Parts: sequence; structure tokens; C-alpha cells
Amino acid sequence: MYKYLILPFIMLALCACQQGPTLGPGDEDHLASAAESDCGFVQNAYGQRVSWKKNIPVVLELHKSFAPEYEDILQRAAQHWNDAAGMTLFRFERTASTLSEKATKDSMNTIHWMLDWPESQKSLQALTNLYWRSNQLYEADIAVDNKYFNYFSDVATTPYDVHLESLLIHELGHVLGLKHRSTVPSVMWAVLNGAIKRDTLTAADRDTLKCEY
Repeated sequence: MYKYLILPFIMLALCACQQGPTLGPGDEDHLASAAESDCGFVQNAYGQRVSWKKNIPVVLELHKSFAPEYEDILQRAAQHWNDAAGMTLFRFERTASTLSEKATKDSMNTIHWMLDWPESQKSLQALTNLYWRSNQLYEADIAVDNKYFNYFSDVATTPYDVHLESLLIHELGHVLGLKHRSTVPSVMWAVLNGAIKRDTLTAADRDTLKCEY
């Protein structure tokens, strides 16, 4: 497969958009199983669903840039997925280890709150990078764009503010291996419009989880 694969995303005037996940590099030297229905998941070059399999919960390190006051919102976002799966899928930690200022491939799962964001990607509210071997994920990194977007928890102050819980639900879906959806109601739609809340998993989202978790 290509070393890096960037899935297409939609850009609309006056609305914020998400790309992702950025995928790769995949190490697929060994065929793990036959091709499968995608079921809403990313697939490797052999058509197998890519996920954490039984290697859960996924432990994500919070970079110091991710403010403590947002941790409750992050926990609520994760709980939507936990409830749907009937198990704990995520755990969040702040450790003494020094994380890179940017989300990089370092064998750690991370969440960064980015004040520095490339202008070429200013339409993106966040970006999730996934890495896998065969059909199993081994690293996921979320970067949230705080340079070009403002976020709210309850009530938006402008039509362009982004609902943080909705955004984090979406990005945590990518961490689990989910791709963008376009044909069914889902929290994994690529576009999250400003001032809109999309914080309830749909039947399609719940069915997707059952394929792997």
C-alpha cells in the first residue's frame, strides 16, 4: 500500500471541516485473514478491517497543551463509545514523560491541543493519525486545531464555534479505526458545521462497533 494515505474530505464555505484519519504507514507483510466487509472501518491493502482487536482499552496520553478543564468533556465523549460497546474502550493519562510538541509517530497514543497549525490545513478542526501492522492498530494521535477554530461546551457564542464534545466523539471514532461515513446518519460524517452539536451515536455507529469490539 502507499506509505501514507489521506482520505478525501469536503470543504464548504462558512463551515469547518474534518479530514481523516491520515493513515499509515501500514505494515502489511503478513496476510492476517481474508478480505472483510468494511463495516464502517478503515481497511488495509488486503481489505481487512483495521482496529485494536483485543488490545483495549486504548490509553491516550494528554499533552500539557490539553487543558485540564477539557478533561470532563473528553471523558463524556469517550463514554458514548464505551456505552455503545459495553466496555471501556479508552483511558486517558497525564504522565511525567515529556511528549513532543507535535503529534508524531513515537509508539505513544496522544492528544495534542495545537496553537500552531499549518495554514494549508486551516479548514481542518482536527487530524487523527493512525498506524497499524497487518490489521491491528498500534498507535493513534489526535491533534486539535486551536489556531483557526474556537470551541464551546454548551452554547456557541458565534456561528463558527465548534462543539468540542462532538468533535472529540468524532476523533475518538477515528482512533478506534472508524472512517468517515456519508450514506448513513453517523457521528462520523466528515463535516461538523459551526455551532452544531452532533453528540449522539446513531444505530449505524453502534452497529459499526459490533464488527470489531
